[in-house]
Amino acid sequence: MSLKKYKNIITQVEGHLGCLILNRNDENNSLNIEISQEIYEGLRELELNHTVRVILIHGNQKFFSPGADIKELNQLNSTSAKSNGLFNFLDKIKEIKIPIIAAVEGYALGGGMELSLMCDIIIASKEAKFSQPEINLGLIPGVGGTQRLKYYLGKYNASYLCLSGEIISGQRAYELGLVSILLEKNNFLEKVKKIVEKIAEKPKSSLIEIKKLISSNESLEQGLEEERKIFYSLLDHKNAKIGLNSFLNKTKANWED
Repeated sequence: MSLKKYKNIITQVEGHLGCLILNRNDENNSLNIEISQEIYEGLRELELNHTVRVILIHGNQKFFSPGADIKELNQLNSTSAKSNGLFNFLDKIKEIKIPIIAAVEGYALGGGMELSLMCDIIIASKEAKFSQPEINLGLIPGVGGTQRLKYYLGKYNASYLCLSGEIISGQRAYELGLVSILLEKNNFLEKVKKIVEKIAEKPKSSLIEIKKLISSNESLEQGLEEERKIFYSLLDHKNAKIGLNSFLNKTKANWED
């Protein structure tokens, strides 16, 4: 399957790994409506590629994304922001069924941090920078920052980050539990891909269901019930037969996509 050419992003397929590279170089990967649409469309394109099991999204060494395009934002008011669908495409990222992993080597600020929060795993360099600085513009986070941070980090840590607008390091984000894996900046992307490729070798059927269960907002009891139901259903999937037989026969599993 040939991949579409985009203006602000690059999509690539490397085995079972789909890569989405933020590449709005003239604006350091700042997020406007155009690149937001391309991000969603690129994620959807990779999801529909039958060989792709996991998507890695990253920027460049300096910027994952510094957040909203301030020049675009300055031209909007409440009416035009809503009518132009300022956040519509970012909101649709939750539709992507396969896991998305964010690799943050440099700055992930404002909407850039919120984009990383939409992913299932964040891998960062120790020198990475995270912040919700919208308060310094007389605004608030608008793509889930207050809510996701409250859910992931608790009320007090979320309040501090959003009320202060302070920039924290990748090391601090790791200590708070925001970052799953912390790496040295040297050969960062190469190390990330080795980690993510291991996940991409897992069975797609299980990857999708685990993401769905962990992303669910159901109560514990409802979640346990749904987990059990999906476990039983996957016993009938070809990948379960492949995995169980491979374990018993001590052979490598060749998963069905």
